[in-house]
Amino acid sequence: MVSYVRNLAGVTPKNRFPGVNRKKTSFFQRNLRSIGDMESRNALPETGTDPENASEKTDETHGPWFRAHDTLMAAASSMPTATEVVKLRAKLEDAIARGYFTPAEDEEIRRMYARYLHVRAALHETVALLRPHAPKWYGRAKPDAMRAFVLAWCAGCMLMRPARYLIGEFYHVPVARKLLNQSEPRFGIPENSFSQIHRSATRPQTVLRFLRAARFAELHAEELDRLRTDPIFADILGLLDAEKPFVETQKRKHAKAMASYGWGRLRGRPRATYHKVMWGIFEASGRAIAEMRNPFHRKRVNAKVRHRVSQTLQPCDILVTRHDDALSNLFLPGFWPHAALVIGHEAQRQALGLELDAERVAKSHPPICILEAKKDGVRFRALRETLHVDAFVLLRPKITDNRIRRTILEQAISHEGKLYDFEFDFNRPGRLVCTEVVYRGFDGQGDLRFALQRRAGRHTLSAEDLLKQGLASDAFEVVMLYGVQGNRILYGDRARELLERTL
Repeated sequence: MVSYVRNLAGVTPKNRFPGVNRKKTSFFQRNLRSIGDMESRNALPETGTDPENASEKTDETHGPWFRAHDTLMAAASSMPTATEVVKLRAKLEDAIARGYFTPAEDEEIRRMYARYLHVRAALHETVALLRPHAPKWYGRAKPDAMRAFVLAWCAGCMLMRPARYLIGEFYHVPVARKLLNQSEPRFGIPENSFSQIHRSATRPQTVLRFLRAARFAELHAEELDRLRTDPIFADILGLLDAEKPFVETQKRKHAKAMASYGWGRLRGRPRATYHKVMWGIFEASGRAIAEMRNPFHRKRVNAKVRHRVSQTLQPCDILVTRHDDALSNLFLPGFWPHAALVIGHEAQRQALGLELDAERVAKSHPPICILEAKKDGVRFRALRETLHVDAFVLLRPKITDNRIRRTILEQAISHEGKLYDFEFDFNRPGRLVCTEVVYRGFDGQGDLRFALQRRAGRHTLSAEDLLKQGLASDAFEVVMLYGVQGNRILYGDRARELLERTL
């Protein structure tokens, strides 16, 4: 695989150092290149790094030192620490025991991981900026070369340390590893990034490069220490002093990491292949089943009923629906198989203080008032599309605080545009099913909680689970029911009584 730094600098494998004979690269050059590669040989595409900017020349007097210094100092205060990672792991013990994360827990672990990825990208960019300052193989090393090494070695240590913490605490926890490996566009997290970081941090080549760079630092300790008279490098050497215990510890742990890397890859390949095959089967069969309906069946919810519903809807309402003729009814538990979230019309959202980005504003003009996950993904939809059904129930949360209602909508709408999950796996937030849109919006807001149920080896929440738990907790009221006892609308207590008979 092509290394991150080599791609970033736009250098081909045949000429890794432009203007320098490839055979005449020094020990220092190899280690400077290795530092950039040591934590990850592959770029994560979402980092948004511009190869041209990475090699951009700075002030001729100071070179890139100021930029690298500022990046490293900012990264030092932003990278997740060992204490932070350990505390988060302890906080998530209940989630690990139950086998899934609540939306609030999901958000917390992803925010920390996204912060790590963003700082990681900045450090890689810094190493790429320093690469042109590596010395040639002949002659005495210039002062700039040692300055470049100090900065690059500090970046390399800062890349390796949090990677080790995250791997140590979460990689061998299946539910956490699965979560961190899933893409999440909201946070800029690409798919399989966690396994990629594990491979990069534990592969034998990375280990040897790290040790070579550490040895180089030891051999030139006096030269590096003389840089402390420069205020810029005094700060950086202070960061390196703090990294020394980690470096020493890693020398002892690297052998175990290399063994783990080999066994993990051997064991993981068949599993990854199986998952890809099964995903294809689930997706193909799921789409086919979703489309199987009686073409001659006329839906019982007509325009008059939809108009009455539209006059009643409020943001955060939930519509749970049923098709009499859908084949998917045979495979989904209970009488009620589907759910959608009401986001309201533009004026209603503005009254709550909800602000959408320009792209989503353009997608949500009237008659759009629903957020719903169907086989084509999580999309904004018109009420006419959502209520092209035979029966429905309208639930309303007993929430009077507009701040909570706004937060519910913000959380749910943040998933707009994601793909549908034909595997019905709530531990895969990169793809959502219909009830998961509701779950990820509501769960943890105020006193609202939903308990996922284990079915076919996966944690899910069916539409009937949603109804049962919502009514049992008295967190929702039944506003309207249609299609259960003939083609008529029922309201209030009568609607709730009849609804409970169907559960």
